[in-house]
Amino acid sequence: MRANASAPRTRTIHGVSIGILMLDTGFMRLPGDIGHGATWPFPVQYALVEGVSGPQVMAAAAGDNEAAAPLLERFVDAANGLARLGVDAVTTSCGFLVLFQHQLAARCAVPVATSSLLQIPLAASLLRRGQRVGVLTAKRSALTAAHLLAANAPPDLPVAGLPEASRFFQNNLTNAAQVSFDEQAKDILDCAQRLVDEHPDVGAIVSECANFAPYSALIAARFGVPVYDIVSLVEWFHAGLRPRVYRHPTELKI
Repeated sequence: MRANASAPRTRTIHGVSIGILMLDTGFMRLPGDIGHGATWPFPVQYALVEGVSGPQVMAAAAGDNEAAAPLLERFVDAANGLARLGVDAVTTSCGFLVLFQHQLAARCAVPVATSSLLQIPLAASLLRRGQRVGVLTAKRSALTAAHLLAANAPPDLPVAGLPEASRFFQNNLTNAAQVSFDEQAKDILDCAQRLVDEHPDVGAIVSECANFAPYSALIAARFGVPVYDIVSLVEWFHAGLRPRVYRHPTELKI
């Protein structure tokens, strides 16, 4: 059970609302990526879930219960570590962790938003009749109906993923120390092209992968649809934690 939000909290750090749980990776992250500090217009606090990689998360998310249980405990411990440090909310760097959303939210001392996929219901509510949300993901075979259901989304949404031979996928898999924005952009745009070609009813796109956000503006410009990613989720999350303060005209001294 969470402590009374109005009660003072002891904390080691102050002025940081968002804590980010990072998988143990080594690939180069570009501005716009969740793991690049310049992405954020507000301070964030990172924590490494040491020894946990993307393939491990995808294996657990694919229904490997033996792998999922200890992995969940690692994330619960890491999330509560960030809360003890002083953050007001926690997110993660892998959209597949949506499967842990309810368990993490129930067991963490502060609110948790695991995945950009949580935006699907809101995005769907904005569309006209006959349109659907399409999903871009790092690995199509790893994104199951269970992930979409965990995000309170229809389990049959259109989904497109990166080919494993793509430069983007291989950069992440091999922890490439240097990457090309243009090369990776081509992979993402090709993926989005397949999505809209195969599903012309797509009226908005949500990117599962937290590494896709640097390319959201390119997707939106090319296909003319709203694009939501981990950055849009975290900025929304932060806005609720730190609502903007407005001055009433009567407060202004003339």
